[in-house]
Amino acid sequence: MKKLALLLTLAAAIAGSVMISSALAGSPNIVAQETGFTCGITDINTGGFIVTNQSSDTLYTSGKEQLHCVGQGTGNGSVVVSTNEPCNLIFTGFSANPANFIRASKTGELQLTCFSDGFSRPAQAGASGAQ
Repeated sequence: MKKLALLLTLAAAIAGSVMISSALAGSPNIVAQETGFTCGITDINTGGFIVTNQSSDTLYTSGKEQLHCVGQGTGNGSVVVSTNEPCNLIFTGFSANPANFIRASKTGELQLTCFSDGFSRPAQAGASGAQ
């Protein structure tokens, strides 16, 4: 009986993982993706510059592209967001999309997010104190 229960649990786990993998593979449609490359972010609290390898850049079948880099800057106790940040995307080059932004958390975690032109920014939870 224990072997049957173990076999059923294993079969359910495999089926669940196949379903999750299939769902992720079909949506969204990713053409190319790079991760772990060197990315520079301006620390919007100090004006300094940090370099990080916590990065990803994704190109979708629609032709839209999104770059995201995360690094540790200096915190000032409040969330700060700077918009209209120019940046270079790996696949489509320079982006001056007005939706590009750097977000600094209360503790100084910096998140640079850039989009190819024509790609609007998703809604940001807790993005207050925009500059």
